[in-house]
Amino acid sequence: MALIEVMPVPPAGLLNGRGSPVEIAVVTDLTCHGTFGEEWLVVTGTKLQVYPVDNTVLPRIELEIEAIKGAEIEGLIGGGALLITVGNETQEILRFSNTHQKKFGHVARYLQDMAEHRENKTKAGKEQEPPQIEVDKDEGKRCPTCRLLLPEGSNVCPACLNKGRVLLRIVSYLKPYWRQTLFIWITMLVGLVIGLIPPYLTRPLMDKVLAPGPEVAGPIEDRMRLLSLLVLGLLVSQVLSQAVGIWRSRAVVRLGAHLSNDLRIKLYSHLQWLSLRFFQKRSVGSLMSRVMTDTQALENVLVDGIQHLVVNLLTLVGIGVVLFVMNWKLALAVLIPMPVVIVLSRVSWKYLHSLWHRYWHYRARLSATVNDTLSGIRVVKAFAREDEEIARFRTSSAAMMGSDTQAEQTWATFFPILWFITSTGSLLVWYFGGQQVLWKQISLGTLMTFQAYLGMFYGPLQFLSRITDYLARSLTSAERVFEVLDSDPEVRELKDCVRMPAIKGRVELKNVTFGYEAHKPVLKNINLDVAAGEMIGLVGKSGVGKSTAINLICRFYDVQAGEILVDGVNVRDIHQRDLRSQIGVVLQDTFLFNGTILENIAYARPEASIEDIMAAAHAANAHGFIVKKTDGYDTKVGEHGQSLSAGERQRIAIARAILHNPKILILDEATAAVDVDTEIQIQEAIGRLIHGRTTFAIAHRLSTLRNANRLLLLKDGEIAELGTHEELLAKKGEFSRMVDAYKQMSSVVEVA
Repeated sequence: MALIEVMPVPPAGLLNGRGSPVEIAVVTDLTCHGTFGEEWLVVTGTKLQVYPVDNTVLPRIELEIEAIKGAEIEGLIGGGALLITVGNETQEILRFSNTHQKKFGHVARYLQDMAEHRENKTKAGKEQEPPQIEVDKDEGKRCPTCRLLLPEGSNVCPACLNKGRVLLRIVSYLKPYWRQTLFIWITMLVGLVIGLIPPYLTRPLMDKVLAPGPEVAGPIEDRMRLLSLLVLGLLVSQVLSQAVGIWRSRAVVRLGAHLSNDLRIKLYSHLQWLSLRFFQKRSVGSLMSRVMTDTQALENVLVDGIQHLVVNLLTLVGIGVVLFVMNWKLALAVLIPMPVVIVLSRVSWKYLHSLWHRYWHYRARLSATVNDTLSGIRVVKAFAREDEEIARFRTSSAAMMGSDTQAEQTWATFFPILWFITSTGSLLVWYFGGQQVLWKQISLGTLMTFQAYLGMFYGPLQFLSRITDYLARSLTSAERVFEVLDSDPEVRELKDCVRMPAIKGRVELKNVTFGYEAHKPVLKNINLDVAAGEMIGLVGKSGVGKSTAINLICRFYDVQAGEILVDGVNVRDIHQRDLRSQIGVVLQDTFLFNGTILENIAYARPEASIEDIMAAAHAANAHGFIVKKTDGYDTKVGEHGQSLSAGERQRIAIARAILHNPKILILDEATAAVDVDTEIQIQEAIGRLIHGRTTFAIAHRLSTLRNANRLLLLKDGEIAELGTHEELLAKKGEFSRMVDAYKQMSSVVEVA
């Protein structure tokens, strides 16, 4: 039993007494009528059965496995249905919501593979290896506590995240700077002790100088001398307090700068090593927000937040002890409102945390909108969509404003209420302390000193009451940063990977099957052997898997079945840098960095000499137009190379590939967006580039493939035709029809 739900647990009746072992037992969340409810699909070696959850004895549907000719998923609104073909009829077996789509996609694929296996076995007349059940990978991506799906590529469940552990993890980033942190905390303690001196001097100032009783009143000269000493003590304590504070603040600024830099570098470095699938489901603006804004928020909590938290906690404890020593009755009066404050703080904490989560979501979405629009500003202007983009930005900005306003207003309501309840303790001290002064139980100086310390006590208490809001913001940012840091690369480097610093270029695809969603294969059982130095042209309609095949050779993704070999070694076993550093890519949508032409050509080999760079530009037919530029090779290309034409960008990309000198070359629609004259120049450059290299060329313009040794035509993810240009034309098949269509489109029709 390989594909089975962990929660809910299958009823015992489903797993026993079926006559043969259960191979699959999965639950759906919809009934056959489309209403919410559970049904179980059970597959044994001989039967397929569907049981309502309230009746595990009598199946609603029962089919013989041998009679099943095919299986597929039909998409419905908000979900789908599993369809089974028996004979010439196709019937709906069960329904499910989108939550279970992948799971039942695996089931349908397994049943389809089983049907094909039986058919092939009958035709071949011999025993073949049966297909294996593909375990539902989503089960490994669910939180073991709440069963919610984990974020893509992450092992952390936001709903079950332990806030205490998050705080401890944040603090762990201070470990490399423990000396600086220790110094800051020592200065904090020193500052705390110095801060306790002024209120202590208040009592003798009041009782012995300003308002002494008859029993302590002395000559005015003595009182003046004592006044001078006490004021001098206050002055010295304030000077020391400010000096220590400045010293600590400078250390904090230095530590904060280093921490922020380390966090940004760590997050950015981790992003560089993540697989392409991670970026496909996240916007650039959202990731930029995490690198820039969220790391800054983490720095704030590490440097400012933690030190203030420690200082205020120590101050609270220290002054609390002083208050109880001075007058335990008045100290108890201060604590009377505390239970109410604690309860309200816990309630507000949970609510504010959810509000700030929503705010950061809208903020990231706004950043994505800005990045998307500014990156495509030419398209916006070409279609005169400025007003619509402004409206889209206004909508996103309004959503962020609304979430920010709600969070801030919520806190603006909670905080005054909390502070009012807290400050009632001061009123109780005045009332009960005043009574004790009137009854001569304590002196006026003692009451004033108590109130001074109480003022210092309320400062940290005010901060700790606001810590709810502060931590809600900070932990939200921390979770967003940790979500990225906890994301694992899908394409992993083996610890004992094979180093191949000099490959020859032979590429083999053996029974390769791959789909961006496991149950929807884009490539199916592809077999291809490419000799070193051979050029293979990939042709076919859009979406048949040409670019996918290239992505697999570069190992941007790992195949789900079969293997890809380079020089006889599985690409999974090759050191990724060794593999990709020997693969050159020239894409249709050429990407140039915002720098000079020279910097972009030299990107693959930064150490290359100017002579090598110019030689590569000559070979790419790019030197001519480069030297005509005002600044020549030092010409700025602008963002994405927008200051250059499509043909110029393409030739710079070819020069970059020539300078890279790869063993394997990828050409993906390299001449798709240029005029005829430019195409001729690019074709000449490509002719020089492919010499002696294993080349895979994707093109809709068949002229690009004139140098190809063989052509591979893909159809529906499978190899439809493979051979030389002449061999495929002679077959009068798909390629021949494609050539005829290309000729018709390329012909010039004269209109009289």
